[in-house]
Amino acid sequence: MPADLILYGGHVVTAVPGAAPASAVAIRGNRILAVGTDAAVQALAGPATDLIPLHGRTVVPGFNDAHCHPIALGLSLREVDARTPPNYSIADIVQRITERAATQPPGTWIVARGYDQAHLMEQRHPTRHDLDQATREHPVLLIRACGHVGVVNSRALELAGIGSATPDPPGGMIDRAADGTPTGILRETALQLVRAKLPPPAVEDLAAAIRQAGLTFLEHGVTSVQEAGIGRAEELLAYQTLAGRHELPVRTSLMILINALFEPCRELGIRSGFGDAWLRIGPAKLFLDGSIGGRTARMSAPYLDRPETYGLWMEDPEMMKRKIVEAHRAGFQCCAHAIGDAAIELLLDAFEEALQLDPRPDHRHRIEHCSILRPDLIERIAQLGAVPIPGTTFLHDFQEVYLSGLGHERLRYAYPLRTFLDRGIVAAASTDTPVCSPSAMLGIQTMVTRRNTAGQVLWPEECVTLEEAIRIYTVNGAYASFEEREKGTLEPGKLADLAVLETDLRGVAPEELSTVRVDYTIVDGRVSYVRPGAE
Repeated sequence: MPADLILYGGHVVTAVPGAAPASAVAIRGNRILAVGTDAAVQALAGPATDLIPLHGRTVVPGFNDAHCHPIALGLSLREVDARTPPNYSIADIVQRITERAATQPPGTWIVARGYDQAHLMEQRHPTRHDLDQATREHPVLLIRACGHVGVVNSRALELAGIGSATPDPPGGMIDRAADGTPTGILRETALQLVRAKLPPPAVEDLAAAIRQAGLTFLEHGVTSVQEAGIGRAEELLAYQTLAGRHELPVRTSLMILINALFEPCRELGIRSGFGDAWLRIGPAKLFLDGSIGGRTARMSAPYLDRPETYGLWMEDPEMMKRKIVEAHRAGFQCCAHAIGDAAIELLLDAFEEALQLDPRPDHRHRIEHCSILRPDLIERIAQLGAVPIPGTTFLHDFQEVYLSGLGHERLRYAYPLRTFLDRGIVAAASTDTPVCSPSAMLGIQTMVTRRNTAGQVLWPEECVTLEEAIRIYTVNGAYASFEEREKGTLEPGKLADLAVLETDLRGVAPEELSTVRVDYTIVDGRVSYVRPGAE
């Protein structure tokens, strides 16, 4: 049978080491039929075959975002945009919240997201006093870019019952003025005191958010995502509803939060891998620590600018280890949010204990973010066969706040992709969006250059090549979810998920890779996105 779709006349990056140069791809149904020269592939055309001339453009496997938050991304598109930029000061954010308050009935919640104090003119977090200038009639929640720190106004503090006598919850912190009154800044689990007062979105609202996020992913050539935290039954139902309607925009793997849905899954006998190529259950996930920007990531040495703290544990360390071991013994692939080196060390201890009690030769237990490492931890990761999931855009967005908190030397092995490759460690790229941009090309640019928004380069020894970065963003993501036999490379028989970039990447300067746009995104053999103006 002839091909259904042929792309020809371009530069095809198969992500297969040592593969012969190719300029064309043929697709039949939802599978890749052939990859090769124009002449060899076009010979597979029939009278009904659709032909897309590439005119020298680059074809890559569909990008796989190994750690992101599609629901949060979709919901964030309805929230007040508090990113820095486009906001440059606290006053800018206050003005945006003021404008939103004018459009909403008094008493309804206003949620804003995205600020980073390191990029604000004032070089500090906003406070409740700042947000009170925007409105006292609406409760306001302003979430930092990392999602681990938030600021609320006085009305929200009142609704949450947070006052001078309110103790810090386990795994959280309520920032206070000298007289003990809350400043409005809430860290980690203290945020939940406020989030619990927000009306939860219904299933259809969640489904709409997933669809909207999916359109954003397709625009960036992302064909597979790994949702980094399902904590409500309604969230799982929203994904299942879309999958049942064949309306999921991209392939999705779901991380099950251990503290929320692990026990029901275990009782039902559901474990990692349940599902199909469109929707499947991924790892069981736990949060060990917080974020560097919030100074809550758990470190082995104190922060330079807050020498009184090493960061936070989200729970008692021994309790967290036991939970990881239990998830492993229940048959789950396990993972945990672990950013600080102390948190990563604890997670490796848990993996080692789990594997001693219940050996599993191909466990692929994961370290989400895996941010601040030491040589001894890297050696343990290699020996265990653990899979780091670095936030490959974090050094672009947050390098300044990392340096101010940890200093240059302690960042020597921050997201050390070159070292991972040299040690044979399989690491998969992620954006953690909406924490960072969903742009895969920005992630690839950062892996290749390790430059931030100001052009500052951090430890260039950890740069990787363009071809290596593409593999980290494609086949390594598939490996992290046990799907490398089905997707991640452009080979006959693999799922026909791919992206067409607007130019030949070989002619693009490394520091300009993020400007390259996606012209076409193909999922399951169908053209799912066409950039307006693309030919």
